Amino acid sequence: MSKPDAATDFATMAWPEPLDSAEMLRAAQAETGLTDFGEDDSFREGLDRVVAAIEAENPSDYLRADARARMLHQLTSRLRLAEDLRQHPEIGDIEIEKPVFVMGLPRSGTTVTFDMLALDRRFRWPRDWEWMIPWPAAEAATIDTDPRIAMLKPISDRMIEAAPELAAVHRIGFDAPGECNTGMMYHFSSANYYAEFGVKDHAEWLIEVGAPDGIYRDHLRMVRQMSWKGPKGRWIFKAPQHLSGVGALLETYPDASLVWNHRDPVKAFSSLSSMVVLVQKSVRLDPDPQEVGDMVVRQWSSALMRATQFRKEHPESEAVITDIAHRDIVRDPVEQVRKIYAGIGEDFSGDDAAAVAQFQSGNSKAQRLGKHKHTPEDFGIDVDKVRRDLAPYYDRFGDLLA
Repeated sequence: MSKPDAATDFATMAWPEPLDSAEMLRAAQAETGLTDFGEDDSFREGLDRVVAAIEAENPSDYLRADARARMLHQLTSRLRLAEDLRQHPEIGDIEIEKPVFVMGLPRSGTTVTFDMLALDRRFRWPRDWEWMIPWPAAEAATIDTDPRIAMLKPISDRMIEAAPELAAVHRIGFDAPGECNTGMMYHFSSANYYAEFGVKDHAEWLIEVGAPDGIYRDHLRMVRQMSWKGPKGRWIFKAPQHLSGVGALLETYPDASLVWNHRDPVKAFSSLSSMVVLVQKSVRLDPDPQEVGDMVVRQWSSALMRATQFRKEHPESEAVITDIAHRDIVRDPVEQVRKIYAGIGEDFSGDDAAAVAQFQSGNSKAQRLGKHKHTPEDFGIDVDKVRRDLAPYYDRFGDLLA
């Protein structure tokens, strides 16, 4: 196997100069010896906006180094994927049939739902390391032993060392099912940028546009790369950010099925604010909990209302969406996974039920449920205002939120 990019322990030095998009594009080309980023250059708007948003925060040299290394890795990966496609045009013809997308507010049980679906060998799911280091293409024979898993471990170790509470809030492991928000970072349009770098201006842009142009074309390109040499099976994906672009998602994947996890937004916003504070601390930021709470509420209220409005305007979408309550995932995961299988047209066997039950009772990934302690007041979240602003959502899905 060709050697992957080495820039995985992303921040090992200071970078005192202001970040510059053009400089990073040139640096990526110089590092790879490649010049062609592909026919679709829609990623450049997001790149420019991330760079500007970081500089607007008066970043430390460490943060600049971290961000530059991460973005340079994303740019070199784009170049290498474009070169793979040039040399192997059959990648662009790979069909992704009837994929399943788990979505919902962050902290609404989407991760544990995704993990339980991933127990089924009929499904193919992206490992987190595949999103993190997508080149060279993953291979079926080594999907769970690929050296990139070990290469990435120092990153998770460093995060837990800086913010030990994080391990109890969200499962961390690069061999685990990975969410599409990470893949969207290659389009420089991911909500992760705010969570990981505190870039408020970039988050404001996503609030304004929802799903930037090209974000799902990029998603499909990366999934085809994973499908090329990797394991086969029906694809399942997960990301809260899919709420912001249901229309664009279904345009790109017209035969997709969606699983929407629901939780009272007040509880989800409080939980997410707590997690974002921990994530930002883990990368040496000093977040203001009140500012984090305000951004979380505005960013994810926007995403939630976009998805709710899409369903109102496109009643035909109801046929491909399965609604799941967070409370029910906690209380009776076997029945909820059975419900998902019915919604996506798959048989749910006794062995499938046993696997879910065993996961729930004996897997550390499932033991986080109900253990994360937080309150809206910790983050300045106005409960009454959230419920007024999101009245259409509460009215439509209130029976799933109790």
